Amino acid sequence: MSTRTDTGVTRVLLIKPPIRACMIEIGRHMPIGLAYLASQLRESGMEVDIFDSLAFSDDNHVVPPEQYTDADRAKVAAHPRWDHLVHWGADWERIERQLRRGYDVVGVSCMFTPYYEPAYELGRLAKRLLPEAKVILGGQHPTVAHPHALAEEAFDALVLGEAEANVVEVVEALAAGRSLEGVPGLAFRCGTGLCDCERPKGVHLQPRAEFLQDLDGLALPAVDLLDMTSYDATATLITSRGCPFSCSFCTVHATVGKKFRARTPENVVDEIEHYVTRHGIRRFFIEDDNFTFDIPRVHEICQAITRRGLDVELHLPNGMTVVKLDKPLVDDMAAAGFSSLFLGLETTDVKRLRQIRKGFTSLEKVNAGAGLFTDHGIDVGASLIVGLLGQTTAEVARDSINLMLAGISFWTNPFYPIPGSPDFQQCLASGLITPQTELALYDQFNFAIGSDNLSPAELYWSVVITQAMAHWPDYVVEGARVRRERGAAGLDEALRRLVAHSGDLFGPNGELEVPAVPAAIDGNVVHAHPDGCFHAAQRIDPRRLPGEVCTFTGDVFAAAVSLYTGVAYRSDQLPRGLGDGCAFALDNTHVDGVFDDVRKTVLDELDDAMTATEREAV
Repeated sequence: MSTRTDTGVTRVLLIKPPIRACMIEIGRHMPIGLAYLASQLRESGMEVDIFDSLAFSDDNHVVPPEQYTDADRAKVAAHPRWDHLVHWGADWERIERQLRRGYDVVGVSCMFTPYYEPAYELGRLAKRLLPEAKVILGGQHPTVAHPHALAEEAFDALVLGEAEANVVEVVEALAAGRSLEGVPGLAFRCGTGLCDCERPKGVHLQPRAEFLQDLDGLALPAVDLLDMTSYDATATLITSRGCPFSCSFCTVHATVGKKFRARTPENVVDEIEHYVTRHGIRRFFIEDDNFTFDIPRVHEICQAITRRGLDVELHLPNGMTVVKLDKPLVDDMAAAGFSSLFLGLETTDVKRLRQIRKGFTSLEKVNAGAGLFTDHGIDVGASLIVGLLGQTTAEVARDSINLMLAGISFWTNPFYPIPGSPDFQQCLASGLITPQTELALYDQFNFAIGSDNLSPAELYWSVVITQAMAHWPDYVVEGARVRRERGAAGLDEALRRLVAHSGDLFGPNGELEVPAVPAAIDGNVVHAHPDGCFHAAQRIDPRRLPGEVCTFTGDVFAAAVSLYTGVAYRSDQLPRGLGDGCAFALDNTHVDGVFDDVRKTVLDELDDAMTATEREAV
């Protein structure tokens, strides 16, 4: 197949692969990294296409077991509760049609190590369909796990760290058949025609000397190559790179470094105005790793947005810290259009915060900071990590209880060892994992590893129960008071109150983004809201739902009712009829023993905390 155009112009495809996992944090975020690279390649005279597999959510589907790979089977076997995998994004037929358009160079992005398999499969497909093309892999995964990625022969080279620094040089060399020796930020196998070595000698590992310094000099992302309706007409902004903090669970330093590097406020606001005036986009996700590290700069950005009269809506999906957070800053952020964010907390325990190198924050600081934002009507919450190294189930419970009783919105995510992070190295040293552990198991929602004090099942049920507490904090507290005042409530009352408390889960426009919202009850059966069930939050067409794939929704329902009544319930998903929504039958027999143990711990901690609070109030 011919790849180069008749004019001799190099054709490049930048592609984000689909994901295959039990569950992911779905977000309609434009592929900002690929858009930056596309701009640079176009400026050098190349023809570029971007293909974002995750934009094709209509193709999301449950993977048939006969299509499982060895890593897939390992994931399913290790999960404490679920027995299925989901393919998120474009199906392989759609991807193949894109590749058959013909390219000289195919750049594959792999940002998360546990999702390496679809990226590798995409590389092999590209090599099969375009045998003359060069295929490269970039992103977080090859940066922190290049030995693993180099073992996949479909990739001619790996780009390490920030690709903008060398993408033009690399692609031009690959397209022309020139040597890659001496090009920083690359890894490739010797003896494949990409070096001048007389005798093959293994691998060329060529790290870059420093990260990009002039971020203002980067061309604006090639947003015109994207269908922005796939991202809810929301643009992603990267206004700075690098983070001077050293949180033990994070890998940001591997890809963008520790030194904080920022674009000037004028450059940032020029980009926002460009989106508003040229593309009609007014909603933005700022995905910096530490947006508020330079407080005067944030003031300048916000004031410039206000001064120019840009009517925009801003969100911080990566969150922010409470360091130097004060009312003048929040006032400026509110005036500029900030609508939602979260404050990174991770745990309420002071000693544990120091352990994970986040001693700069605390429950008290988050509480004060959250109040500043809520005074402006900004949606703000705190984040917790469940199962941090050293945590017990009692400590996990106390974290959520502390936020719940303080009236702070929050959500929880499970701990998992992220390759390239300090915690990953600690897990290796302790024997929790080994160098031979399948990389696909380091998946946030697979629960295959657990943590040093929590088994995979304990971690799963801890997340489920804390999710129930985050969804319905007032409901859980109400149940505790009911039990103390007049004894345990029955299932009927608990289910009615659960539905009554669920009105707060709807957004200002009636939208739902949480995977467990009850709509109606019928005896012991809970009917999930059509937009508030696992498959809806994960954007899976309900017509493509075989089996009990919404187990997580039912488990969260059962956890909430178990906390309210003080009696352990299990959930069983009922068979779906054509056109029916998901329904779950709750029963208090044959309850999972691990769940019951975690539930008891949570209730003991809740009773103690409420008693202490009442004593302080007297």
